[in-house]
Amino acid sequence: MKFSPENIAKLRLIRTAGLGAVSVRRLLRRYASATAALAAAAVWQKPDLQVATAEDVERELTALEKLGGWMVLWGEPDYPAALSDLPDAPVVLSGLGHRALLNQRQVALVGNRAASAAGLAWSRSTAQTLAAAGVVLTSGLARGVDTVVHEGALAGAPHGLPCTVAVVAGGVDHIYPRENARLRLQIIAQGCVISEQPLGMQPIANLFPQRNRIIAGLSVGVVVSEATRHSGSLITAEYALNYGREVWAVPGSPGEARSGGPNWLLKNGATLVEAAADILEQLPNNAAPYVPPQQQPSLFATEATNPLGFEAGSEADMLEDDAPPLGPRQDLFRLLGATPVTFDDLVRRTQQSEAQLSGLLIELELEGHAVRESDGRWRRS
Repeated sequence: MKFSPENIAKLRLIRTAGLGAVSVRRLLRRYASATAALAAAAVWQKPDLQVATAEDVERELTALEKLGGWMVLWGEPDYPAALSDLPDAPVVLSGLGHRALLNQRQVALVGNRAASAAGLAWSRSTAQTLAAAGVVLTSGLARGVDTVVHEGALAGAPHGLPCTVAVVAGGVDHIYPRENARLRLQIIAQGCVISEQPLGMQPIANLFPQRNRIIAGLSVGVVVSEATRHSGSLITAEYALNYGREVWAVPGSPGEARSGGPNWLLKNGATLVEAAADILEQLPNNAAPYVPPQQQPSLFATEATNPLGFEAGSEADMLEDDAPPLGPRQDLFRLLGATPVTFDDLVRRTQQSEAQLSGLLIELELEGHAVRESDGRWRRS
C-alpha cells in the first residue's frame, strides 16, 4: 500500500495520541499541509505529545494491506463525499470490503442492544425491505438492533449485491462482539467494515460516541427503532440533526423504557415512521450539505446545555463482552415488551426448546411478569 509523503504526514498526525480529527484539521488549515504542520511541530507540539513516526504508520499500512484492507484520507478524491465538509470528519478511515459503498446512498438504523423481540423483528424486516429497494444500511455491528439490521440487509439485497456498512469503535481487525465474528465476515464479503481507529485498537467506551458521528455523517438519515432515553442511539440522532440529516423514529408504548428514546425524539420534532415504506417515501437522494448547528432547527433546543442528558461514563455498558451472559429466564424477560410476540418468534430468538420456553413463560405469567394474549402471543405485563 503506497502513500504519498503528504498522506504519510497526515497519518502521522492523526495517529499521534492526543490529537483528534478536529485538532488535525485545525493544523492542516493553519499550515496548509500535513508536511508543513510536521515541519512546524516544534512550535505547536506540547511537551507530552509524541508525534507518531513514519515507521509507525508504515507498519500499520503493511498490516492492513496483509488483511486485504484499504485506507482513505480526508482531502483525497475517494474520501466519502457525505463526510467531507463535516467539521469533525474523520481524517482517516480504514476498511475491509467494498470501499465504493461509502459513496452510495445510506440509511442508518440503530437501537438498543437489549431490544425486545418485537423491536428486533421490526428492525430486521425494515432493513431487509430497504436493502431490497437498493438502499445501503449502515449500523454499528453491536448486539441487538445493529446485528439484525446487518442481517436483514444481507438477506434483502438483490443478487447478493453489496448492501451494508458496519462502522466499528475499535480497529477493523478487532472482532467485537465475539459472537458476531461470522456476521462480520459476511459483511466484509457483501459490504464493508470501517473505522477511524488504528489496527489493534480495543473498543473502549469513549470511542463509541465518536463512532456514532460517522454512522450519522455517512447517512442521509438515521432511524431510531428502540432506545432508552439516554441511549447511545440518541447521540447518533443528535449528530444526524447537527449534520442536517433526516431523523426518523418508531413510536412505542409509553410504558416501555425502550420506547422512551424514540418517543422523546418524536415529541421534539423527529419524523414518525411505522414501516420501511414511510422511509422510502421520504428518502432524499443524497446527504444534505452541512449547515452549522446554530443555523439548524434543533430537536434538542429545550436542553441545549446537555441535550441528551447523557451522563459521563454511562456508555460503559457498551463494553458488552465484559458483562456476564444472561440466563435463559433473564434473556426471555428482556425479549418481552409491550408489543405481543409469537411463541415461535421467542423460540427462534432464545434458541431454547419449546418445552423449556413454555415452562419459563408459565413461570413469568404466574409471577405477574408476562401476559398471554387470546391469540397466543406473549407480552410483558
